[in-house]
Amino acid sequence: MLVVLAGCSDTVKHHYANFQQAQADHLFEKGWLPPILPSSTTQLELINDLDSNRSEGSFVIAETDLMSFLDLLEATESANQYRFQLDESVWIFTLERQGKVSYQLTSRAE
Repeated sequence: MLVVLAGCSDTVKHHYANFQQAQADHLFEKGWLPPILPSSTTQLELINDLDSNRSEGSFVIAETDLMSFLDLLEATESANQYRFQLDESVWIFTLERQGKVSYQLTSRAE
């Protein structure tokens, strides 16, 4: 796991090689990642803004789990873009190539 504090802002960058490392750092419990990611998720990159509770990043989902993951999401009007909401948190996922998924986390109030 790599954690980098960026300057004076409350933005924190994280890198996790796999789902288990992110889980051990309680990112799902803290709400930075949605509880629907499959355990095959790897290469997790997160940039969390602690002031605004916003986040962006990416991860890779194994091809065998990708369709099951997408089935849990709501398609948006944009190509390859999906939405997931849990309480006040809203994640927008963009499917890239070879199982790579980028995301943005915002609040429903925004």
